[in-house]
Amino acid sequence: MLIDIVNNYSQEKKEYLLNLRKDVILKLSQQEDKKKIVSFLNKCGIIWIDEKNKKVYLWVPNEFVASQIKKFFLKKLNTILQEVFSPQFSFKVEVFPPFLSWKHFLQLNLLTFLKVKKKNKEVVLDDWLKKQLTNTFWVLFDKRYKFSNFVVGANNKLAYVACEKVAKNPGKIYNPLFIWWSVGLWKTHLLQAIGNYVIEHFPDKVIIYFPTTKFIDEVIEAIRKNKLSVLVSKLDQVDVLILDDIQFLWQKEKTQEIFHNIFNELYSKWKQIVLSSDQPPIKLNNLEKRLTSRFAMWLVVDIQPPDFETRVAILKQKLKEKGEYLDDDILQLVASVVKNNIRELEGVLNVILSRKSLLEEDPAIEDVKNILKTLGYFVEDQKVNQEVSFPSIQNKDLNYYLEIVARYFSVSPDDIKWNSRKKEVSLARQMLMYIWKNKLNRTLERIWQFFGGKNHATVIYAIRNFERLLKTDNNLKSDFEKIIWEY
Repeated sequence: MLIDIVNNYSQEKKEYLLNLRKDVILKLSQQEDKKKIVSFLNKCGIIWIDEKNKKVYLWVPNEFVASQIKKFFLKKLNTILQEVFSPQFSFKVEVFPPFLSWKHFLQLNLLTFLKVKKKNKEVVLDDWLKKQLTNTFWVLFDKRYKFSNFVVGANNKLAYVACEKVAKNPGKIYNPLFIWWSVGLWKTHLLQAIGNYVIEHFPDKVIIYFPTTKFIDEVIEAIRKNKLSVLVSKLDQVDVLILDDIQFLWQKEKTQEIFHNIFNELYSKWKQIVLSSDQPPIKLNNLEKRLTSRFAMWLVVDIQPPDFETRVAILKQKLKEKGEYLDDDILQLVASVVKNNIRELEGVLNVILSRKSLLEEDPAIEDVKNILKTLGYFVEDQKVNQEVSFPSIQNKDLNYYLEIVARYFSVSPDDIKWNSRKKEVSLARQMLMYIWKNKLNRTLERIWQFFGGKNHATVIYAIRNFERLLKTDNNLKSDFEKIIWEY
């Protein structure tokens, strides 16, 4: 195998290939985002030069990396190769999975060679551990998410201002910052905006964005390899740690203990910590008290569903970004129907714009009504049916209402959750889906996943049917309002 041949390369040949790789990457770093280069090229290496076919072989660990290199870099890589090596040669990208764990010179950290700009002077990052950490855990920040294009309303102004101040003064104020929200309310936009601001204005700082599930995976892997101390040492070098969906630490006692220690270390060194959850710290009853008490030490802010005016402003901002236009009456119709989830608001807008592009005509109000109905929204006289109003309390979870509805219908929660077809169970299931969609702002996908993979059409039918029953059965409507308001 070629791998056996490479293992027998002379030191001189190894250094030659390494230097060629270094020259290509340095040249590329002058044209492309350095973090993207690290993410997709760090585990790749120049392994062989085929003089006969004029190919330089670039080995990569998996198909995903190969596809990203071909998509983002290959054309520029070939141009650079022809400049620094030979005009007749080009790269050939090949997947070789064992290369990922191969103990060889080609796995050297590319950050050793990358430089960043600061005040018109080149500054080399000389802390090897920080470089290794950024390479290991880097989650690319989407440059579209900035403070400048975040639509601020009464529902999110405090969270916006807090995030902006933290980004401008990492570790100095509001540390930790804890944000909680309902689903689909642009929480990701704010967290990514913090990262993008720090990257631009504090290039010497290491900022890590961790989905909590990814953090758990890293802890499990470190324990499995008996390298937990290495993981903790690396995280100790972080300047800004953003941990998203902290509620997923539930039932992960060991991970909670490790994070407690990491939290204390970062906090004691004035490193910035930003946490997010779907509930405020006081409601995270499944996490250790010593953790939740620390989460609430400084600033806790929430993001609530936007009001009508903010929803219209969000739609206009999205249209501006896309270079599109829709009549105000269409935007007001959409904003009056899609109330509690910005992600769904943007999704509806995308469907309308797709229709406009495919048919090459501007949509009419009736067209938009039909789109909303097709997507499962209840449209009546340009607005969603509002015969049943909901209290504004947002801190009840799915299982809470599962228990309440099961008790009301005198059935078991398991019967509701699974496939019992008894009349009272079916009605209970429909009521629960309606509550989750309209009170707790859960997406259709999350609802059908909870019920064992029922498809979107089943969920849409259940919600529509229950709304129809609320209009025609006064006793059911009365009992339903009692459940919503008293519990």
